[in-house]
Amino acid sequence: MSIDTVEDSTFRGRVHLINPDAWQVPSKPTFPMALLVDAWFLLTNGYLRNDDDRVPRGDRYPFSKERGKEIVAGMRLKDDFQELHDFIFGKELRVDTAGYLLADDGRTLLEPRRRAKDVYELGGGSGQDEISHYVQTASNAEAFAQRTADVVTAYHSGPVRKVPLWSEVATVEDEYQPWEPGESREEMATWQGPADLEYWRVWRLLETRPFEDRPYVDITVTVSDPAYLEHMTDGMRWSTTHTGRV
Repeated sequence: MSIDTVEDSTFRGRVHLINPDAWQVPSKPTFPMALLVDAWFLLTNGYLRNDDDRVPRGDRYPFSKERGKEIVAGMRLKDDFQELHDFIFGKELRVDTAGYLLADDGRTLLEPRRRAKDVYELGGGSGQDEISHYVQTASNAEAFAQRTADVVTAYHSGPVRKVPLWSEVATVEDEYQPWEPGESREEMATWQGPADLEYWRVWRLLETRPFEDRPYVDITVTVSDPAYLEHMTDGMRWSTTHTGRV
C-alpha cells in the first residue's frame, strides 16, 4: 500500500498487487479500515521504516521510528484504533497459570476472581512473555464491520493498471514448471488484451518486472473524522497481509 496524498478527511493512494494469493482489491470498506489499523499497528511498534532503495518493494516512511511512535501516541482516537485492532485479532488478556484474569501488570489478580474462559469468548491465541501468561479473545468481524460503517464514509477503487498482455505471458518459460504439451502457449500468444491475474503463469512474468511496472489500483477513501488519518502521511508505503476480511 502506498499513500499519495492525505488531505483533511480523505487519503488517496495505490494498492499494489504483489502476491498471486491476493490478486484483487477488495471492494468492501472494511479493507481501507483494516489498512488504517495496520498502519497504526506498524507505527506503534516501530515496524515501519524507510528501507534502502536496494530493497525490492521496500517500505517507505518519511519520519524516524521514534517520530512515528510519537505521532500514534498523540492521536486523539488512539483508543479507537486499539479497539479496532482487537476486533480483528482479538484482545490480549493477562492470566495466571490457572487462567484467572490479571491486571495489565500481569501480577495483580482481579477481584472477583474469574477465569478468562468464563467471561470472554476466546480465540486460539495464547502464550507467555516476560510479563505473564496471556490468552486472546476471538476476533469480531461483525463489530469491526459496524465500526467501519461509522468511520469510512466513501471508498472508491479504480481499474487495475499495468496488467500484462496475454501475448507477453506466453513468452515466459518457467524453469520449474515449464509449458506442457496440450497447454495453449502458441494460441495464448495470439490472444488480445490484458491477461487474467488469477492465472498463475501471469505471476511468473510479473516477478521479473520491477516494482514500478507491476499492477496496481488507485483508491480514494474518506473518513468521518480527520483524526482517523492523523497517523497517515504522503509518501508512506508498506506491505500488508490485510484483504478486507476479519
